[in-house]
Amino acid sequence: MSDVRNPFILTPIVPEPFFCDRKTETDQLCKHIRNGRNVALFAPRRLGKTGLIRHCFSLDDIKREYNTFMVDIYSAGSMKEFAALFAKEVFSRSKMLGVGDKIMRGIHSITPKIEYNELTSTFSLSAGMTYVQHPEKTLEEILTALDSLSKPCVVAIDEFQKVGEFTEDNAEAFLRSAFMNCSNVTFVFTGSISHSLNNMFKSPDKPFYNSAVMMTLGVIGKEAYREFAIRMFRMFDKDVDPALVDRCYEYFGGVTWYNQLLMNEAFAQTDRGGKIMASDFGSIYDAIIAQQSFSYQDFFSRFSFKQKALLVALSREDREGASITSQEFLSKYGLGAASSVQTACSALRKNNFVTDNSGKKVISDPIFRDWLRQV
Repeated sequence: MSDVRNPFILTPIVPEPFFCDRKTETDQLCKHIRNGRNVALFAPRRLGKTGLIRHCFSLDDIKREYNTFMVDIYSAGSMKEFAALFAKEVFSRSKMLGVGDKIMRGIHSITPKIEYNELTSTFSLSAGMTYVQHPEKTLEEILTALDSLSKPCVVAIDEFQKVGEFTEDNAEAFLRSAFMNCSNVTFVFTGSISHSLNNMFKSPDKPFYNSAVMMTLGVIGKEAYREFAIRMFRMFDKDVDPALVDRCYEYFGGVTWYNQLLMNEAFAQTDRGGKIMASDFGSIYDAIIAQQSFSYQDFFSRFSFKQKALLVALSREDREGASITSQEFLSKYGLGAASSVQTACSALRKNNFVTDNSGKKVISDPIFRDWLRQV
């Protein structure tokens, strides 16, 4: 604990004393792993699904009994990119787990690059896309190598719905066959777009139909988060007004990452022995917007005129969003033809700046939305 200066940690790797609640979800996911069940885990972005998986992987019995791997494929658009990300994780983790030599002996289709980290003075193995010429063969070799290890493996693949967007038409069918041929590897597939993940695993015409148990992650309860926040402040000889915790929680609908972000700043603004009050919410949120302002300005400057106009218009609407092609919305903000607005929206959705909400469009990042209101 001596190395932790702020207990409201914003990265997915959270030490046990600073991990908030999720006992039911932890028990459930660990039970699935111990019973060899593949899991399709859905949660909206920033709700903590990656943190939950890493928390489960860090538990003593899971670490002792399983080899665990975590692959984020959000940036992948093809099987080649998928294979490169998969290989990089397996190479880097297998050495740490003490199975690097056995993994290397089983993979012949690529030669990983040896990299030197000057900060840690250590060597590591990695594989970029240039090293993956035959992605299907590479994946088959990696999975065969994992399947042959004495300890069972658990492979979590984050943002798995991206597979449905790969350039190859047969990506889902190939991966379904490759994964299901493993007898010693369990998979956790995560996704942040519910209809996409649900369609992949519950539609009879899809290759992954009924190949995993479904699990959904909701928000942490307000009372549980309030108790956690107060306890974290007191652990470091500080205090927080419960009403401030509740206001932060309610402002972002209980979404974990935003809860942590606001409490992180509140903690930073509180002196040892001091107490921060609900009336300080404005200064906390102003500081957060100021911290994000440079990156938001950079993003905004790259958008087309129509994209900027649409974003600013959406920021003026309520949190439920707006029907962007309705005549009322178009006229209210002088946006012109519905077709051009739809084109602008498609690009913004592709890059996750705008998302769907029951037929309406909303700005994905509520802090970005509030920043836009100042533009």
